[in-house]
Amino acid sequence: MSTVSKSASCLTVTTSSPEETMALGQEIGELVGPGDVVALFGSLGSGKTTLVKGIALGLGVDPKVVRSASFLLMQEYQGRIPIYHFDAYRLEGPQDMSRLGCDELFWGEGLSIVEWADRVEGSLPEEYVKISLSIVGATGRSPLQDKRRIEVSYLGERYGRVLKGLMARARGQELGSRE
Repeated sequence: MSTVSKSASCLTVTTSSPEETMALGQEIGELVGPGDVVALFGSLGSGKTTLVKGIALGLGVDPKVVRSASFLLMQEYQGRIPIYHFDAYRLEGPQDMSRLGCDELFWGEGLSIVEWADRVEGSLPEEYVKISLSIVGATGRSPLQDKRRIEVSYLGERYGRVLKGLMARARGQELGSRE
């Protein structure tokens, strides 16, 4: 079961399983649109790719096709809108991200998701949805059983709608736990 805490500019959700993390991603995927950018910050194993699978599901993409883009740097998925899934783990900085053509895709017809956004922050647009993931309550048994703290905030008024939508949904149900 997930827990939710809210402020005017940030929503914090603690998930207890990959399924809850994916369900939160699905909620986000249902709220984003063309030209939106989602930047994911978090350490290895914090749940970034699992969250991307949920976002893809919210956009009508089978989450089984979503993989960490580390070796390809960018993968594209077709859903309600195209999804451009960047993984900046192997990049050395913003200049490498720019060489991938991210500028054209950030303002295109699809959703751009950037994992390891902290490595390429200088190449991100001024406005984006910022999602920080961290492991809390490690069980020591299995990383899949560890709890994740997921903080959703935004830079730029354009993305206030995403946070407001998540908060409205949180009032009606526990985010991250769908039945």
